[in-house]
Amino acid sequence: MFSIDDVDALWDHIGYVALYAPDEFPEEDFLAADQQMNLERAFEMLRQGLTIAYPESSFFERKLKLNDILDQSYEAYKAGDGDLGSKLLHVFQDGIFKAE
Repeated sequence: MFSIDDVDALWDHIGYVALYAPDEFPEEDFLAADQQMNLERAFEMLRQGLTIAYPESSFFERKLKLNDILDQSYEAYKAGDGDLGSKLLHVFQDGIFKAE
């Protein structure tokens, strides 16, 4: 199964999602059909990664903002707007990895 254990894995996963979302995720032969990556699972992992990037409660407002961006990106992908979904995913990435 997939997991995000640190911010490096989060960085990699953001790129993976940007490359394959919404429905081009590669099938992994070592996983059962119900464990394959899909859009919903990919975004669940991004949310988990956000908690790893900002475990402190002092980042509550920042996490809310970044979760909102993830929600917008997910909805754009679901609606078939891959360009907007990808742009928002990069805004999410910048919100974590670029200094303010």
